[in-house]
Amino acid sequence: MDLSPEEYGAYWGGSVRIAAGVLLSVFGYRFADQFMGHGDFGPTALGAFLFSGLVLVGTFVAMLGVARVVRTAVDAEMRS
Repeated sequence: MDLSPEEYGAYWGGSVRIAAGVLLSVFGYRFADQFMGHGDFGPTALGAFLFSGLVLVGTFVAMLGVARVVRTAVDAEMRS
């Protein structure tokens, strides 16, 4: 598969989005874990809300990266 500079850049952009999504999910867990460790309902509910929101955003960003990588690979293969 021969890549043009634009396609190579798209691969890197997709890879960066995938990594950012994974890091956002991992750090979201570490951040929300502080709240979920309390015994009271308020902080636990806030931690669960933050965790679910950050994982949702992280997954969305990662899937944008996967879509970009797949689209670039399909375009490069169709051109060949």
